[in-house]
Amino acid sequence: MMHKRVVFPRFLNCLLLSTLLSWSAFAEKSAQTVINLTNHAPSALTPFNAKYSVHRGNLTLGKVKRQLTQLSDDKFVFSYMSDLSFLILSDKRKESAEIQLIDGQIRPIKYLYKREGTGSNKRTTLKFNHQTRHVFDGIKGKQIECDETIDWYDQISYQLQMKLDIEQGKSDLTYYLIDSKKREKLYQFEKVAAEQLVTPAGTFDTIKFERVLSNKSRSTQVWIAPKLGNLLVRVRQEKEGSEQADAILESVTFNAIN
Repeated sequence: MMHKRVVFPRFLNCLLLSTLLSWSAFAEKSAQTVINLTNHAPSALTPFNAKYSVHRGNLTLGKVKRQLTQLSDDKFVFSYMSDLSFLILSDKRKESAEIQLIDGQIRPIKYLYKREGTGSNKRTTLKFNHQTRHVFDGIKGKQIECDETIDWYDQISYQLQMKLDIEQGKSDLTYYLIDSKKREKLYQFEKVAAEQLVTPAGTFDTIKFERVLSNKSRSTQVWIAPKLGNLLVRVRQEKEGSEQADAILESVTFNAIN
């Protein structure tokens, strides 16, 4: 019997986008200590481990983990893992971006994507050359055709740039990225409101943003907590007024390299 592939909300698999436990390319480990938030507030680049629960109405779809690990003064790994299911359908994804901080800007070096579950399994590797603004398909060994006047992100490294931009008070939150299907994408966000949000991890003062979409039947809202280094604490997606998915922060730990 053939089962239709489940399609979980794309934006959740881009934005929540974890804890990718051990890719060989990023196997280097660093001793870490927990930061006492009462004495040392995290910044946008403070390493962290965050866990989220994903729901649709009263249904629990699964869990998401996000992680930022610092490799050196200017190099980081930003990673994501999701394990979602509905009835007999399943979707597991792992994404990881090796990035470098250059002149205050996030520059991806290498992006890894792996998807398993109901339907076809998928893998993607992207490599970035920021001197030439070229992006390469790491599996096929070919250059991807894209505009060479643009500094490209992958579908998770732009999230770290967005944290930095909010920290710096920027109002233009526009990002060009190559997604896991090697397509050009434009992500734009606008500030909606300041809200106090109650989560399983605690109560936080947040800034609510909404993604700018030409398709008005869809909407995506994200809540960012400035006192947590602009950490994502909630993502909610709707289609034609009906909730598609709601991911909310369950716990977070901030760390630092000794």
